[in-house]
Amino acid sequence: MLVRHNTTLLEQAVDLAVKRSAIPTLQAQAAAQEKTARATAIRRMATGGAIAVAAVGIGLGIKLGLWDKNVPEPVMLPRVEQPSARTVPNDDPAPIPIPTPKPAPEETPRADVPAKPDVVTVDFNKFATKNVEFKGSTWELISGHHFKDENDQTWDRAWCYSRRSVNGVEVNVSLATRSAPSSPPIGPGAAVQTLQLIGLNDSSAVDLATKCAWLDGRTFASSDVIRDQSREQASALPIQTPAPSVDPDSGFVVVAGWDAIGNDLPDMPMRNVSSEQCQSACDRDFKCLAVTYNTKFQACFMKGDASLLVKSEESIMAARKVVEGNLRYSNLVFAIKTEISGNAYWTSPLRYPDCILQCANDKSCLGFNFRKKESACVLFNSITQSADNAAVASGVKSVAN
Repeated sequence: MLVRHNTTLLEQAVDLAVKRSAIPTLQAQAAAQEKTARATAIRRMATGGAIAVAAVGIGLGIKLGLWDKNVPEPVMLPRVEQPSARTVPNDDPAPIPIPTPKPAPEETPRADVPAKPDVVTVDFNKFATKNVEFKGSTWELISGHHFKDENDQTWDRAWCYSRRSVNGVEVNVSLATRSAPSSPPIGPGAAVQTLQLIGLNDSSAVDLATKCAWLDGRTFASSDVIRDQSREQASALPIQTPAPSVDPDSGFVVVAGWDAIGNDLPDMPMRNVSSEQCQSACDRDFKCLAVTYNTKFQACFMKGDASLLVKSEESIMAARKVVEGNLRYSNLVFAIKTEISGNAYWTSPLRYPDCILQCANDKSCLGFNFRKKESACVLFNSITQSADNAAVASGVKSVAN
C-alpha cells in the first residue's frame, strides 16, 4: 500500500529553526560594525583638530615673522598606481615547440685550381723626381730609367728632363741622357731656342743637369757632362706647318690656330660678327686679301696682304688663293708682361705688329721686347733669361712651337 506524505510543512519548520539559530551571529556582526564606525569617527575628529591646531600655529608664525613667506609650497609627487594582482591560472601553459636544427649542408669538394704561371713584366720604366732651387726658382727634375724586364738588376738607359710652362703650354726640356750605368751624362738635349724660352743657356742647362737624381745614386760635375753632338741638327729642325683647308663657298684658304700679322685695313676690327660674316665682308671688298678672326672676342681683322703667320689658338686665318704662296709660318712664341734679357743688337720705334715682323724676317733675331709706353722695339741675338714686367710684351723663336 503506497502512502504519500506532504513534506512542505516539515521544510518550513526546518528553515525557521536555521534562521533562529543565526540570530546571535548577526547581532554580533552588527555590534562589531557599530564599534568600527565609532572608531573611524573619533580618528577623523582627531585629525581635523590636529589640522586646525597646525593652521593656527602657521598663521601665528607668519604674523610674528617666524615663518618665511617665500618658502615654496611642497611639491606633490604624482601618485603611482600599484599594479593589481592578477590571477594566475593553475593550468600549465602549452609547451613551446623547440625547432630541430637542420644539419649543415655537406661541402662539395672543389677541384684543385691550377696556379697561374708567373708573369714577368718586361720593357718598363721607373722614375725618380727631385725638386731643386736653381736661378731663383724651383725646378722639378724627372729622371727616367728603362728596364728590359723585372729580373734585371739595373737599368739599360736613362734620361733626365724638366717641365716648364711657356705661355700656358707645358714644355719638356731635355737636360741629359745616359746610355748605361757606367756612362757619364750627355747633354743638354734641348735645342738652343727651347732653353732660351725658359731662361737657360748651354752652360746653365749643364749645371742644372748635374742635380738630376739617378737611381744608382751617382752624381756628376759640370765637367763630366759630354756635349751632345747631334743637338745642333735638332735645333735646326723645320717648323711643323699645318695643312690648310679650302672653303668651298668662298674659295678662301683657311688655317685654324694661326694669325696673319700686320697689314690691317682702316677701321679694324669689326666686332660681334661670325667667322663666315668676316670672310663674306672680305670677299665683297677688293682691297681685302686676307682676314684674321678672333674666336674669343668675335672680332674680324680684314687685311690688305698676308705673309707671316704666328701661332694663336684663338685665331682663324683665311686668305685668297692669290696670296697662298706668300704665307710663311713663324716659330715665334709670345708672352705678355714678360721681359727677356740678353744681347740687344737693334732698337727702333715701331708698332707691335711691325716689331714682330722685324724679328721674324731677321735670321739673327732670337727674340724681341716691345715696350708699350715708348712703342720701342728691341731685338736680341742671344737670350739669357726672362722676368716679369707689366710694361713689356716679348717674343722668342723656338723650334718647340
